[in-house]
Amino acid sequence: MGYLADRGPDCGSAGARVWVRPGGTALVARDRELAEVTEAAKWPPSLVLVEGTAGVGKSRLVAELARRQGVEHWVGARRCDPSRHPAPFGVLVDLLSTYPRTLGALGPSAGAVRPHVPELADRLPPPVPEQARRVVVAGFREVIGALGRVTLVVEDAQWVDKWSRRVLRAVVDHPPAGLTLVLTYRPEQVGPGGPLGTRPGRMTRTRVVVEPLERDGVGRVAAEVVGPVSDAVAAALWRRTAGLPFAVAELVGAVRDPRALTRADDAAAERVLGGLPVPWSVRDEMADQVRGLWGAAAALMRAAAVVAPASAAVLSAVAGVDSAEVERLVRRAVLVETDAGIGFRYPLARQAVYESLPASERRRLHERALAVLGEHLPADQVATHARGAGALREWARHGVRAAEEAMLAGRDDVAVGWLTELVTEPALPAADLARLVTILCGHGLSGARHRELIPVLERLITDQRLSDGARAEVAIGLGLLLMRAPGDLPRADFKIRSAVRTPGVAEAWSLRGVAIFGMPYLGNRSVQECRRWQGLVFSRIGAMAPGPARTALLASMLQSRLTLGDADIADLEDLLPTRVDPDDHEHLRQLGRARCNLADVCAWLGHYDHARALLANGLRGVESAPYVRSTGLGTEVRLDWLAGRWSGLADRAEAIITANPGALPVTGEMRLVQGWLAIAKGDVVRAAACLRETGVADPESAVAPVVLAAMAALSTVAMDRGDVRAACTQVDAGVALLRHQRVWAWSGDLVPAAVIAYTAADRVDDARRLLDQTAAGIAPLDGPYLRAALAAGYAHLAAATASPEAVAPLYTSVAAQHRALGLPYAAATLTERAALLGAPHSFSDLALEYEDLGAVIAAARCRHHARRAGTPVPSTRGRRGYGRALSPRETEIARLLADGRTNREIADTLFLSRRTVEDHVANILRKHGALTRSAYVTRHGT
Repeated sequence: MGYLADRGPDCGSAGARVWVRPGGTALVARDRELAEVTEAAKWPPSLVLVEGTAGVGKSRLVAELARRQGVEHWVGARRCDPSRHPAPFGVLVDLLSTYPRTLGALGPSAGAVRPHVPELADRLPPPVPEQARRVVVAGFREVIGALGRVTLVVEDAQWVDKWSRRVLRAVVDHPPAGLTLVLTYRPEQVGPGGPLGTRPGRMTRTRVVVEPLERDGVGRVAAEVVGPVSDAVAAALWRRTAGLPFAVAELVGAVRDPRALTRADDAAAERVLGGLPVPWSVRDEMADQVRGLWGAAAALMRAAAVVAPASAAVLSAVAGVDSAEVERLVRRAVLVETDAGIGFRYPLARQAVYESLPASERRRLHERALAVLGEHLPADQVATHARGAGALREWARHGVRAAEEAMLAGRDDVAVGWLTELVTEPALPAADLARLVTILCGHGLSGARHRELIPVLERLITDQRLSDGARAEVAIGLGLLLMRAPGDLPRADFKIRSAVRTPGVAEAWSLRGVAIFGMPYLGNRSVQECRRWQGLVFSRIGAMAPGPARTALLASMLQSRLTLGDADIADLEDLLPTRVDPDDHEHLRQLGRARCNLADVCAWLGHYDHARALLANGLRGVESAPYVRSTGLGTEVRLDWLAGRWSGLADRAEAIITANPGALPVTGEMRLVQGWLAIAKGDVVRAAACLRETGVADPESAVAPVVLAAMAALSTVAMDRGDVRAACTQVDAGVALLRHQRVWAWSGDLVPAAVIAYTAADRVDDARRLLDQTAAGIAPLDGPYLRAALAAGYAHLAAATASPEAVAPLYTSVAAQHRALGLPYAAATLTERAALLGAPHSFSDLALEYEDLGAVIAAARCRHHARRAGTPVPSTRGRRGYGRALSPRETEIARLLADGRTNREIADTLFLSRRTVEDHVANILRKHGALTRSAYVTRHGT
């Protein structure tokens, strides 16, 4: 349970030793308690009582006290024996046997200690003939008085043997002048006066209560072990550990990838922490508690591990004991009473006791719980007891209810967990398995747990309990999930094509699989192929009764029809139900999915207000479908980028990515937005890194419009570097994909960027041919952004072929089109081009517009243009006297410095002199306490 740690050479001490627990962390969030015990220990003779529940950090606190005290004098520390029959004077023998110095003057009674502490025999008087315990007590008191200036620490004094307690009481009544006595103990296991009773004695008595940490303290302990953690992780740790620092430290120390704790949201935090083993300190403490209980109390502890929190009546009924026993355990603080009922102090304590129960005992208690509680508990609790009791039918029935309730609460991980346990149960009957697999696939498609679910479905495909039709439905569900994973599109395509031809497949599932082939977003299917599959699905939809199955197919098909220009928005929305039963949660989810999908297409076409209206309605319906909700939130993030609402946008995108690991249709779009933001802020390294994660390396497995926009953005990055060849490589790939699929609704971002690259490479004919093709392609589409982007492309072509006087009005007109659509950043860039060609626009005003958006590099560029034009430019340095904070100009330079830019590159980017940049860099390093440039980049680089 502990070990001895030497405290170094004689600094008033010869090898002072301190007992500490292994695996301890630095003392965190205990400043008040440490100050109190340190102050009390300074003035001997003093008694310091440190009380707190098990695992709260008393040992770490007194270890730090011992470290400080050990510099000046000898410190001895030992823990009491928790066994039922400890050796008499045991803790005192352990303490005194390590004392290294000469003892002071001793009376004859000290000789009674020689048989107990042979290590001190050469320093003690001769043995006394009478060895009665009272004589030995007096002898120990005499020896302690001869130690001089010392600090003695007795850990877990609630277990001190009665003879050691008598010695300590005698010491308190007649204290040696140089003694500081520190006792740690659990208050629930001793009387109100502490382990030595209420008798005041003659020592100065200080009582220090060590309380569990609050959430902030828990986060600080976790950060000490693994680095910074998110607020959600700190909150989850606090709930699981009740603020006990040892449990916190061990729990986070068991996480395989601590980086997962940095940005985890509530669901991710529970998922990561829920799969960890119970810390050893919690197991040991709970084992100690159970060992010390009498028969009825131990039975109650075991029952509480199965049903708590619960009422006293329920606990006593499950345990088969009198309810008065429950009150006794609560009085002793072994169990605690909360609003939810009587139970353990924190979840890990319950888990530790539960896992220590033999399997037969667990099953018996779960059976008792089912018999006592019936079906009056929430579904998840009834399902838990049914599973533990081996009642398969009840487990299946209530497990499905628990999964549905979890989905409604937005906890798809819990829902999938319940259903996965059920479908992997070998004893589950075939009929139940087929039904549950269908439910599992439905919840899996609504949730964001595809990575956990894919291997489960792959095993079920070979389960011989399922019919061929049922296995084919599993294959369709598996294929739909595989489409989210990077690189798995060909496998998904194969599984769905094979499955939809299998006899016995339910029509709703078959059509849902076929609908995928009508969607041009994924893969490299041509428009003609997509329309053929769409026609097949729509021919069946007309004969389907209103309900979730029909709406699910519409959700898959309507966005494709709108994208291809085969119907207008109003007609497509008319196909959706106008009223849905509020208790039909699956129908509400599918209707919400349909609206979110339509909003996504509207955002690519340029119907931004309508997209937001669709999202407002759609997101309300998909609260219980985390994956679908993430797609809608992703569209909202993209709309906010376009509208110039950039504050906090990168973090919102990152949160969506964190909630959907490995789901490229969601994460790719968020990386695109982060790439756009990085370009606007001059962080080209991060921009390139984000854009490469959109799927550009494998366009056939990614979302086509996102990939095309990312290729356009990468072309912009290359053009900013002056690398025309690289820019053309990107747009050539995008144009080839666009021409192959002929989905011109996705041309808006690519075409203007392609024209810029082509004209820079003297490929004017390629630019003109692309523009003419695009004009023909978007003609049947209702796409305001597409028309504005095409006009911008023609303006870029004119800039390479016509006079500035002719081109400037074109850019001014196109900028007005973009501004009317609510695209301020695009409008500003086009206005800047017009101004450079002589249009009467103010560079100073443009600089302010860019700054309001957060496009600092563009703002610096416009201020440079204004200075060259002789226009007075307001200083960006603002008021003087920023202290250790960075000025606005220093903030701009700091971003580029963290990006690894040289002074020359920063100067060129911000249109400053190198000497000015050198001065600013020196200030930045000084203010951040970085000794070198490389140290700053290491600390702040992306």
